[in-house]
Amino acid sequence: MELLLVAAIMIAIISIYKRYAPVSGVQCVPEDEMSSSERILDLRPYNDGTVDRQSTFQQIPYAYLKRFYRELPKENIHVIASDHVDLKLGIRFLKSKGYKVNKMTLLKQEQQVAKLKKCGGF
Repeated sequence: MELLLVAAIMIAIISIYKRYAPVSGVQCVPEDEMSSSERILDLRPYNDGTVDRQSTFQQIPYAYLKRFYRELPKENIHVIASDHVDLKLGIRFLKSKGYKVNKMTLLKQEQQVAKLKKCGGF
């Protein structure tokens, strides 16, 4: 019985760590400092009102990332997300598959206006 309790606690700790702990080695960049010359991956959902359909970003929502990550080139990637959990989980997933994620930007939607939440508490 104690073994099951310890296993459940360990699973809960690992899950919380993956979702909320800061990702090391990834620089937080404000929206106005993003460069158009780098590969930008947009993890926001398709139905998010702040997503610009005409942008040059490659959009793969986090829910579809496991299915379409092979379409990304193996180069430095800048990740954009509207939720800090999607941002951290997406970066950790890409790093586990051998991709080099060097920058991130967290966009928050507040009252129908996209605003940058400075580094999402990182």
